[in-house]
Amino acid sequence: MKITHGQHYYLNAVKQNKQATVQSNSKAVESTTKKEYISVDISDEARKLSEASMQAAPSERAAVIKAAIKAGTYEVSVEKIAEGLMEAMADQKKVEE
Repeated sequence: MKITHGQHYYLNAVKQNKQATVQSNSKAVESTTKKEYISVDISDEARKLSEASMQAAPSERAAVIKAAIKAGTYEVSVEKIAEGLMEAMADQKKVEE
C-alpha cells in the first residue's frame, strides 16, 4: 500500500510555509532599511539671525585681541592657561573611566 496523496499535501504545505517565511523576512528587512527623511524649512530671518550671531561674537573678540597685540598691551594669563589644562586633563580622566 502506497500513501502519496497525503505526502503531496504535506510537502506543498511545507513549501508554502517556507515561501511565506522568506517573504515576511524580506518585508521586515525592507521596513528596517527604509530611511525616512524629514524636511525642515528655516525662514530667512532665522537664517540671518543665526549667521549674524555666529559671526559677530568671534570677530569682535578677535578684533579686540588683535588691537591689544598691535599696541603691545595684550597679556597672557599663565594661571588661566594652567587652569584650562588641568580642567581638560580632569575631563579626559572622567571620559576614560
